[in-house]
Amino acid sequence: MRLTWWRDILTKPASERPAGEPLIEQINLLEEQGDSLAPLLTLLDGWEAMLDDFPWDDRQFDNYAVARSGGFFDFGSGDDNALTDAQTEHGRAWALWDFARHCSDTDMRQSAFDRCTQIVQSHPNANFDRSGRPLSILCKLMIRDVRTGQLSVDLYRPASAARIIWHGIAGR
Repeated sequence: MRLTWWRDILTKPASERPAGEPLIEQINLLEEQGDSLAPLLTLLDGWEAMLDDFPWDDRQFDNYAVARSGGFFDFGSGDDNALTDAQTEHGRAWALWDFARHCSDTDMRQSAFDRCTQIVQSHPNANFDRSGRPLSILCKLMIRDVRTGQLSVDLYRPASAARIIWHGIAGR
């Protein structure tokens, strides 16, 4: 129901969107500045894909990963910064990793994580410039799990936080 509401809001002209909603006001500001809302609609497609019944086949995993990462990573990189192929692939891997972290179905979780691992291993380097640092932080968390071969139980350990802060500052 909420996804339908968001699709309706994002496809309306700004003048027809509800007033007094802080998030919608920010979306309107972005649109006024010339930013496209297309990545948000793509992101919405990714969330809607999660309504499909389990188990998923290859096509469903691919559709989810492309939509979820395309919306999130394209919006996060901004209109001026086109993503490289490696960054796009790491975005897909991140979407699958995030899915695996939150999926309650053991087989689906493992399948998503295996797909994430395959992508990262075939595209080992996805460097981001300073403007893409938030995306690169997400990728660092994902890559750490891929290297250990398992999903971390707790992402927010002090050692992880220190590495993320250092990466955020120095890019390493």
